[in-house]
Parts: sequence; C-alpha cells; structure tokens
Amino acid sequence: MADLTGLFDIEDLARPDIHVDDLNWLLVWSYGMGADSTAGIVRTILDPAFRHPALLPDLSNLILVTAQTGDEFHSLAALVEKHVLPLLRSHNIRMVEVARAGPSTDDGIVVLQDTRQPHRMHFDAREHRFYALGDENRENGIQPQKSGKRKCTLKSKGWPMDTWRDRELGTQPYFHAIGYNHDEWRRIAKEPVLKLGGHREMIYPIHDAGWIRQHCREYLFELFGVWWPKSLCAECPYVSKTEWPEQLSRMLAEPETTARHVVNEFVALAFNPRSGLFGPDDTLTDRLRASGAASILEPAEREIFAGPWALYRVRRIYFAPGAAWRSVETVFRGTPQQTGRLLRGLARKVHLPAETDKRGHTRLWLARRPLDSKTYPQVEGFFTIAPAHVADKQRDGFERHWVTHTSDALRELDMKAADHLHRRQDTLTA
Repeated sequence: MADLTGLFDIEDLARPDIHVDDLNWLLVWSYGMGADSTAGIVRTILDPAFRHPALLPDLSNLILVTAQTGDEFHSLAALVEKHVLPLLRSHNIRMVEVARAGPSTDDGIVVLQDTRQPHRMHFDAREHRFYALGDENRENGIQPQKSGKRKCTLKSKGWPMDTWRDRELGTQPYFHAIGYNHDEWRRIAKEPVLKLGGHREMIYPIHDAGWIRQHCREYLFELFGVWWPKSLCAECPYVSKTEWPEQLSRMLAEPETTARHVVNEFVALAFNPRSGLFGPDDTLTDRLRASGAASILEPAEREIFAGPWALYRVRRIYFAPGAAWRSVETVFRGTPQQTGRLLRGLARKVHLPAETDKRGHTRLWLARRPLDSKTYPQVEGFFTIAPAHVADKQRDGFERHWVTHTSDALRELDMKAADHLHRRQDTLTA
C-alpha cells in the first residue's frame, strides 16, 4: 500500500469522517499488456480486497492507459481482446489507447481509442496510422540497446502516455499505478516518471503484494487457462537466453513481422558492427540461424537484396564513452552490385582496403577510433553499403566539431574521396 503521508492536509487525514475514497482521486494504470500488469488489473477488478483505497466501489475512477509501439506481437492483442476487454466492458472501465504520431515530439500523439466499451486493440501501425518504433529504427539505422535506461520504452510507451495524462488531467491529482513485480525493485528505485509537480503519486500494486512474475502467470492461468507472455517488441534486446525459446516461438508464429526486424538489424550492423540486438557478439540473426528459423531468415534475405541499396558516408565524434554525434550521408543509390563496385573503386583510389567482416558488411575506413585511448574527443569515419532505408541526418554544429577534432591528413583524404565519388556519380548516372 502506498504511503499517503504528505499527499493531503494532516488535518483532513486526522478527521474520522474523511477517507481516501472521499477525496475522489483518479487511479490511472499504465497497462503494458504483459503478465504483471494484466494480473494486477484483473485482480483489481475481481478482488475488492486487493484494490487501492482510492478506487470507488464501481471502479468509475479507474482509467487504463496503454501505448502501442507498433511492434508488439499480435498474439498478445488476441489475448487481451479475449480475456481483458470483456472484463473492462462488463465493469464499464475506461480504457485509453495511444501511440506516437511521428518521429518528433512536435508530431504529438494519436488517440486510438478512449472508451468504456473496448472491443479491440490497435497493434498495427500501418492500419491505424501511427508511428512505429521499428520504423524509427529503420530510418535511423539503429537498434534498441541494453543501455539500462530503456530509452525505447520511455520514448514509445512512457512519453505518449504521459502526454495524454498531462493533456487530459492537467493538474488534477491522481494515483499512477505501474505493474512492476516484486523482483523489479531496482526499476522502481530508478523510476524516471516522478510526481509531475506533486499531482501524481506513484503506486506499485503488484510489487507491494509481493508477487513475482511467476505468481502473476499462475494467477492468470488459473483464470484463463493460458500462460500469459511478457509484453515486449519483437526487436526487444531484453531477452535472456533462458527466455529465448519462448520468444522464438512467438517469432516463428509471426515470421513476416520478425523478418522486418532482421532486416533492420542487418542495416544497423553496417553502420555499427557492435550493434547486435542482444549485444556486440549476440545478434538476432545469429540466434535465429542457430535455431533453424528459415521461415524468418529467408524472407528477410529476400527483402535485403531485392530493394535498392546505398553507399553511405558515416562519421562519428565521441565526446565521452558512449556519447557520440553521428553524421550519415547518402552518397549514391543503386543495386547492391553497383554500390559494391563504387565502394571498391573508392578504396583503390584512396589506397585503402575495403574490408568485409564476418557478417558480410563491407566498409572502407578512413579513420578508426583509438580504442586503447582514454583521451576525448575521438573520431571515426568510413563508407559502407546497405539497403537504402536510412535517412541523411546530422546535428547542427557537427561539421564545426569535425573540422576541429580531425587531422589535416584525414580532411585531405575526405576531400580526395569526395572528389572521386563526384566524378564517378556523373559517370554512373549519365
């Protein structure tokens, strides 16, 4: 149970005729759709003894808010629609479903539904016209990373829900429930969603009940006869090797969805050879290949080599470990064969090798980071080829920092490469 001290006037709390439910606060639950939050919500509905004291008997002040990333497994939507939504309808509980409208916060959010009678979930970004996390990864040539900060979760789930709550509730005080289980106390301790100026009080009903994920899954199994899965995107890096068999079965059930993320990883690895989904030496492709997942890998390979490719110029300035500015420039678009020939020709012109790594990515390095050095800033620059998915992108001020922190020799090499590519493009496009 949350400690309510400090939320209300001490005089009010001391009055015997004043109770928490008389204060009529809303309770807004961030519904992640996985086993933990589903168990917490279902138990809240079915077990009055479990309910937070702020909830009214008819649950009319309970709101469920869920955010769609566009990359959840559709099998999870089917479970929610079959088992959770009927409970919400029968108790007339308000459900709000939101998503990002575009890559920038200026694009705002899409409200997919706001109803007390929900009948379906809206997982498909193309069908329902919202911005998917996988599309953002593809356009930027990146993968989610195990940074410990879960930036993709904050961006694709936390931010849309916070935006809706801020817009809808304003400064109205409310309790905000998150379904962290008892093993996730570290996440609670680091929880970045604070009190928003004092009008939001965080509560963790599943954690406070002492339930771990196994308790949640067993509870749902007894009710519904299914082992409720984790809620996670198909490209989530937080899948341990013990969890991999379950994740693999979900991927095999939705091979086209998973194949898209294999393609994204292939492109991301061209831009950064250490960006495997599960770690520098632990890629999604490797795990699928070891598992014999041909139904996923074969369509992914067809997509990789069937579409247009590009020759990219990639530069980074590292200001500290893990803190880099990146510049991406599309130099030429063509077939895989055309871009490969252009890259090898450039290598000959600047008298440097075009190196192909163990995953089949070819790069022409003009400058490598001195990994044994602790002096910053550090720079790296190379040309590479990959499917033409990635948009040109560069921060304001990048060129100024690049000129400041690169050597005369590297800048001369850069100009020589640019001059050669300019002449070759004229020939190729003639």
